[in-house]
Amino acid sequence: MSISHRTILAGATLALGLLSPALRSQGGTWTKQAPIPMWYDVAAIAPVSADEAWVAGSPMLGDVGQLAHTTDAGATWTVIDTPRQVHAVCFTDPMHGWAAGNAFMHTTDGGQTWIQDNDWGTIEDLFFLDNLHGWACGNGSVNYWTVDGGLHWNGVSAPGGWTVGSIFFLDLLRGWSVNIGGQVCRSTDGGKSWTLISTVPGNNLQTIQFFNAQEGWAGGGGAFYHTLNGGLNWTKATVPPGTWAYSVRFFDSQLGIAVGESGNVVRTTNGGQTWTTVQPVGSAQRLWDVEFASADAVFASGDAGTIARSTDGGLTWNSIQSGGAAVTHGFDSLDAQHAWAGQDGGEMVWTTNGGAQWVRSLVSGFDAYGHVLAVAMADASTGWAAGWNDVFPFGSRGVLSRSTDGGHTWQTQLQVTDFAFMGLEAIDAQTAFAVGSFEFAGGGLVLRTQNGGATWQDVTPPTGGFRDVVFLDATTGWVVGSSISKTTDGGTSWTKQYGTEASELADISFADEQNGWAVGYANLVLHTTDGGQHWTPQNVGAPPLTAVTGITAVSPTTAWIAGWYGFVARTTDGGQTWQPESVPGAAGVDLEDLEFTGTDIGWVGGNIGIWHRGLPGWTDLGLGLAGQQGVPSLAGSGLPAGGSPITLTLSKALSSSLAHLVMGLSLLDAPFKGGVLVPHPDQLVLALPTGAAGSIALTGTLPAGVPAGVDLYFQMWIEDGTAVHGLSASNGLRGETQ
Repeated sequence: MSISHRTILAGATLALGLLSPALRSQGGTWTKQAPIPMWYDVAAIAPVSADEAWVAGSPMLGDVGQLAHTTDAGATWTVIDTPRQVHAVCFTDPMHGWAAGNAFMHTTDGGQTWIQDNDWGTIEDLFFLDNLHGWACGNGSVNYWTVDGGLHWNGVSAPGGWTVGSIFFLDLLRGWSVNIGGQVCRSTDGGKSWTLISTVPGNNLQTIQFFNAQEGWAGGGGAFYHTLNGGLNWTKATVPPGTWAYSVRFFDSQLGIAVGESGNVVRTTNGGQTWTTVQPVGSAQRLWDVEFASADAVFASGDAGTIARSTDGGLTWNSIQSGGAAVTHGFDSLDAQHAWAGQDGGEMVWTTNGGAQWVRSLVSGFDAYGHVLAVAMADASTGWAAGWNDVFPFGSRGVLSRSTDGGHTWQTQLQVTDFAFMGLEAIDAQTAFAVGSFEFAGGGLVLRTQNGGATWQDVTPPTGGFRDVVFLDATTGWVVGSSISKTTDGGTSWTKQYGTEASELADISFADEQNGWAVGYANLVLHTTDGGQHWTPQNVGAPPLTAVTGITAVSPTTAWIAGWYGFVARTTDGGQTWQPESVPGAAGVDLEDLEFTGTDIGWVGGNIGIWHRGLPGWTDLGLGLAGQQGVPSLAGSGLPAGGSPITLTLSKALSSSLAHLVMGLSLLDAPFKGGVLVPHPDQLVLALPTGAAGSIALTGTLPAGVPAGVDLYFQMWIEDGTAVHGLSASNGLRGETQ
């Protein structure tokens, strides 16, 4: 970073002395980062524009649901709890919308309030032509219609007896519906009556759409059908082998997209004459719905909170939600911006912006019920993930996989029967350790690779099973489980340092060669100041029988621990005293691990969620404008106080382009170039190169004497030909001085 960038960034604070100070707390702040907006299965999505959309989600069990709303392509979300399950959502404009599942409900004020109209259900699809005329369908082979914007609904039986999956109207009189048995019905009186007009082979047909009175499509599963005579006759299209769709949607008669099983996405640009696989089965979570906002902007939603967006007509997709929907297990990080976490569901989540978004990836070798318990990254590209799969009817299979692209994709390296991998450590891109336990045979394994995982050597010490491993360098490390063992020769030999019949240790962390902690079940916390020769129990004030599952030794005096019942605590005096911290939303949550990159900044995760602790002062204001890589992300780090260094980090920008930093001392929030200009433009820094990675890091020091309680506003605008008016924009960012 050039000196001029530092000077300009610091110069934006020179006028701060004109403002009245307001003192703020110096303590850290906990914020839930994932899953956002929800962990429920997202059955439906309704775009309002290229950046605005609503989603509807519900759990597998329980008659409750959630609606979520974004106006900035997923950078921020507003979540509304619903008293009944919601499976469908539809909007005709930003103000008028409907949701249904085990009840009908509507809004006329952009979702600020939702009114439940009845408790009919279960509804699977909604379709509105305008703010008054709408239709719905669902279980019991029933179709519904309203002429007063959903205040009153009327139900009518549809022929066939199957669940009706989709309904579509061309105008106020002519409409079609299709049930999962492949039966197509037509109405010519606005939905008051229905006639069975054809039956197509296949099952799971869940989408029907017409372009005019003659041409339309019906599809679902591996069966896509095209009609040119109003649905009387249908021709089956040829789709790629393995295609299995739950939603098929056309923008016009030529461009169509289908989404379905395990992330499957197929696409046509020639009216269905040919279909091309964009994402194969097995690439992501199951997708339930796809909808066009324009020929370029397309939204999709699916299982476990999945929400994705395309800005190129479905050729490529980016997640616009954060985190997975299952238990978070082990963390690893490189710095305050780059972190990874293993999760149930066979997933890894990773962030490059401090957790503003956690992106999901499926880990090769794990099935949909697999448990990714550990992750260890050697650098920003190379790392390992490990855990286990359940084996029917009982048992387990340990899985160890490797990534060379930062966790985006994974390759399975090793599987072990009757085993669960539980801990990992990566020394460098070639050297790593993996540990775990046998389920029935007893005992465990400590494995070492020195060739990037091509082969793994057994370097197990003569003790029981193992849950974690930590190394300070290539030679000095420890493993824990029923005992603690240390090596000083890279795992060739081990010395047992601690272990009793009752001890069961879960995690270990060292600040340096002498000072470390090990933690485990039944409130077990051990501390050493001599490299493990002696271990001293410490009372951390946890609830009775708490499993302390995570430890990070930040320095010889400072450490963080986490465990069951939402327990989190910190010591700053080497463990003589521990101060518990309350994590909002995590009360009673069984926390599995934590990872801290400094005294005040880190993450904790468990069942279900990831929470971030950061210094006060930085707030993501949203309101970004998407470009080729989605919505660019602007994050702040460092304490915004006089004399302190701060860093602004831009990511997800168009590569090899130019970015322009807007800084202000007040909030503007004015329409600009199709987006929102967040700061008042008091100062500009123009033409900053984004580089090949599409990122920028600006570092500067705030002038000494800057008063506390002053708000600084930042936003980046990036030259991007794929964006509206040729400019994309990051989220707005507020820095509150301390």
